[in-house]
Amino acid sequence: MKTSSIALFAVATAPLAAQVTLPEMTVLAERRGGSVADMPGWTLAEWDRVELSKEAPRTLDELLADEPSFSLYRRQTSLFGNPTSAGVSLRNTGATAASRTLVLLDGIPQNDPFGGWVYWARHDPATLESVRIVPSARSVVWGNQSPAGVVQLTSHPAFEERHLLRIGGGSQGTISAATSHNLVGEDGKLAFAFSAFGMHSDGFDAVPSWQRGIIDRRLDIDVIGADLKVAWLAAPGLVVEPKFSWYEENRGNGTPLAGNSTEAIDLSLRITSEADAGFSWQALAYYQQRRFESMFTSVNAARSAENPSLDQFHVPGTGTGGAFTLKWEPAGPWSVTAGADLRQIHGATNEDATFIGGRFTRRRQAGGEQGLTGLFVSAGYEMESRTRIDASLRGDAWWLEDGRRLETSLVTGLPLRTDIQPDRDGVEPSFSLALTHPATDDLELGLSAGTSFRLPTLNELHRPFRVRNDIVEANPALDPERFYSLEGTLDWQAAKSLKFNSALFYNWIRDAIANVPITDPAQIAAIFGTIPAGGSGSQRQNVDEAQVFGVEAGLEWEPRQEWTFGLNGIWSETEFTDSSRQPLLEGKPFPQAPDLRLNASAEWHFTEKLTFFTGYEYGSYQYDDALAARRIPSYTSAKIGATWQAREDLLLHARVDNLFDKEIATGLSSDGIRTIAAPRSLWVGAEWSF
Repeated sequence: MKTSSIALFAVATAPLAAQVTLPEMTVLAERRGGSVADMPGWTLAEWDRVELSKEAPRTLDELLADEPSFSLYRRQTSLFGNPTSAGVSLRNTGATAASRTLVLLDGIPQNDPFGGWVYWARHDPATLESVRIVPSARSVVWGNQSPAGVVQLTSHPAFEERHLLRIGGGSQGTISAATSHNLVGEDGKLAFAFSAFGMHSDGFDAVPSWQRGIIDRRLDIDVIGADLKVAWLAAPGLVVEPKFSWYEENRGNGTPLAGNSTEAIDLSLRITSEADAGFSWQALAYYQQRRFESMFTSVNAARSAENPSLDQFHVPGTGTGGAFTLKWEPAGPWSVTAGADLRQIHGATNEDATFIGGRFTRRRQAGGEQGLTGLFVSAGYEMESRTRIDASLRGDAWWLEDGRRLETSLVTGLPLRTDIQPDRDGVEPSFSLALTHPATDDLELGLSAGTSFRLPTLNELHRPFRVRNDIVEANPALDPERFYSLEGTLDWQAAKSLKFNSALFYNWIRDAIANVPITDPAQIAAIFGTIPAGGSGSQRQNVDEAQVFGVEAGLEWEPRQEWTFGLNGIWSETEFTDSSRQPLLEGKPFPQAPDLRLNASAEWHFTEKLTFFTGYEYGSYQYDDALAARRIPSYTSAKIGATWQAREDLLLHARVDNLFDKEIATGLSSDGIRTIAAPRSLWVGAEWSF
């Protein structure tokens, strides 16, 4: 998509409708109202509509990264990172790029059906009412993919008239535009919500200058998407909301041939009822379709030429699911939430491999089906002392079917491999218990414990991948991961101007899925055949036991009304504690898991309408491989910026990221080639509301 087309589409969709005032309406919050997740100490971070506008992130993960416990697999914004590495790792619980955190938009899973990663660029912050992170034991009612936590995205209320236009641009030839409109009928019973967005960036060089060759190119990207939702007030308190969503992105991965593209289409129907006597319910149904393509290449030592190595020309994935949630929240001390959900996933990778003599010689088709269905109940009781007890219980049945790996010679047309995997199924329980106790009016304590699970994705089961000369093979025999979590929290209003919070957490993981290095020559020959010179071979395998232990803390100080200071940090220790298949892993930390992350921030409200801000981030060293052989150095990064409410309907903002232009390493391949994050970058934008 050309940059000029973004500006054209932004102007063409300028708002036309007049404003309508409607009575306030409450919408059921998916599995959260009246639960322990609403307590101050039980939410890692939360942003409302005003904060989303003020922060003006290019992609939503840039906002979430202000919370030290949140990270993607690599030190890179999703704008320039490969989408397959955009899974969430809350509190360093991810031993691979697969997400152990579930991302929900109005209760609907946003993790890719096939791979579990998240397309962060498709979630325009202008369309959101709030963003919230709920960690660990308080998220077990969502089951699979949520053992480390949940990121909840809530859309702008459909029956609130609003029109918004946002444009932005800056370094790396980046330009974006977004528009969002809510139109409400005169009788207040019918509303239409429409949004569209687009972004283009020329990108930057991901290989540092001292290693760069003539083959290297910038990480360019084009994204575009649109959403359309209808809301119908069918009866008092009963809202029906069908929605259509479309998204497309195209990325260059740093060389002429390497790149990937995605197309996503989502259909959903949500019906919400708010009744008297504290009863409410919500029914969801959705269909998700993904089309993914990715080309991997090998580059010679001089970085002067490349050859295709793996062409994943068609990687389709579909997800179909639904959920029903019933909430009872009477005037008394009790609250109960219960329901059921299901999800059925189909996916496969169609790819050409083994590039010899100027052509691919082998075609592979691998994939299968995955299904889950669960029942859950969560109950809370608040005593007269304001001490609250919450308990959650969930049971999931899962199944894996139609697993296959079929390989054919592109030279002779004859079959080379026919692997048919046996169907598997199982039952996984999840439960948690949480206690909150107000020790004083200013001090609240919390304790929680729970267990949940994560089923391996179809991507982990069936799709291999390659980063330069480092190969990772799939494994259709993977078992589910089992998480056990324990956490204590403290939330203290130390003074009128000073807040402090902290959490001590421990996660024990059984059968943790990791990219396990293969070092035995016989296994290398059986799994890979050969490995390129200077490269490595790994396979996704279950590691018997692993653990994550850590402390998270933060403070906010407002010495004067116009000044606000913040300091947040997380220290964690990750370790593979028991690995019978590969003993070399024992005692090693997780890849891409720094021990320490710190975020410091300051805001100066110079006037009622003009605010200046600055931030500083530190991350300790980490490793890019499971054997802790490839060390990525620590980093620091600073930013400055300002927001100006120029008029009641116009907000202007500007910021500079990586202010001192530090070289921030994000990866290190086995042949010594680094990848780096974006250099110093300027971003300016404007937001009009009508």
